[in-house]
Amino acid sequence: MIDSIFWDELYKQFSWYDSLFTPLVKNCSKEFFFDGLEFKLISASTNMNILSQNDTFFVTKVKINSKNDVFIRISQEAINVILDKVLGKNNRKFDLTEVSELEAKIITEFSDYLFETLTPNFNVDPHRRYTEILHLTYYVKNESSDAAAKFIISVPKEILSPKSIEAQVQHYTDDDFLDCMVDASFYVGSTSFSMADVKRLEAGDVVVLEHSDSSSMTLTNEGINQKFQIRPNSRIVEPYEATVENSMEDNMGNSNLWDSIQVDLSAEFEKVKVPLGELKSIEEGLVVDLCSVYDNKVYLKVGEKTVATGGLVIINDRFGVRIENVPTNESDLVEEENTEMNNQENSPAGDNFDYSDFEADENQG
Repeated sequence: MIDSIFWDELYKQFSWYDSLFTPLVKNCSKEFFFDGLEFKLISASTNMNILSQNDTFFVTKVKINSKNDVFIRISQEAINVILDKVLGKNNRKFDLTEVSELEAKIITEFSDYLFETLTPNFNVDPHRRYTEILHLTYYVKNESSDAAAKFIISVPKEILSPKSIEAQVQHYTDDDFLDCMVDASFYVGSTSFSMADVKRLEAGDVVVLEHSDSSSMTLTNEGINQKFQIRPNSRIVEPYEATVENSMEDNMGNSNLWDSIQVDLSAEFEKVKVPLGELKSIEEGLVVDLCSVYDNKVYLKVGEKTVATGGLVIINDRFGVRIENVPTNESDLVEEENTEMNNQENSPAGDNFDYSDFEADENQG
């Protein structure tokens, strides 16, 4: 496995070379040739062999001290791109073996001008021999053509000294965004139900979530599962005697294996709009008041299948769900989620509930 820290460091180095040299190369070309040439840094490497193989270069060498030089290598194809821009499209392709005096003068003077533009960023010791050479490989392209070719700037790596950048003043704080609304999902709890009881769910029933705590919920969002404390809302507290117990009928009376199977019935809000301030409080481990969440629908699910929707209630120290709708199929669920738009009535419950998602192999058991 490749160390990601290694690649992060390489990316930072490349980005620094790109931010330093590319604007200078572009400005130099613009001032020397006018607009029309595009440049893109594709490599910053101490090994030039792969990038330069199979290419012929026009090389300009400029001394930076008595022991070291900077090389600007412009490929034959890149010279064609440049000359087509400067002298106009020519049917004769540039050939380094037959370079004219005018062509050589244009390329040499451009290379010298580019070196002068880069020089202020070099920190050269006049007596030192540098051993590690950095090769910055660019693609140059005429904006009016798809043809692109490369040229290479080779400089001693040690003469490039990154300049420290002072951190910018932070214009905003977290407090500036506390009222901004974002999507979040909250897991409420679960309970165990038989398949017979799941099929008998009706609007008005209250399902008590045995595996829940009215003082806590769990934030679930993009791989995050974080339990947090909440202030129970007295507005949704239900008196115990007015509720319907989970066990709607003695499972021993079920006539077949399918109806007796126990499944986990879980309850959660899906994509609830909450202020960033509440999420910040959750992250900091504070007790949260989720008033903005309680009026949203709660989805009762078996696995990934929604079997009912309703409103959140509190039964003693447990959460519960007062069922408002039991969809009989997927289209009913879509209609239920858009009731404010189409004003559809709740679908009836009963034997028409489509439980094909739960079908078991008849040969099992």
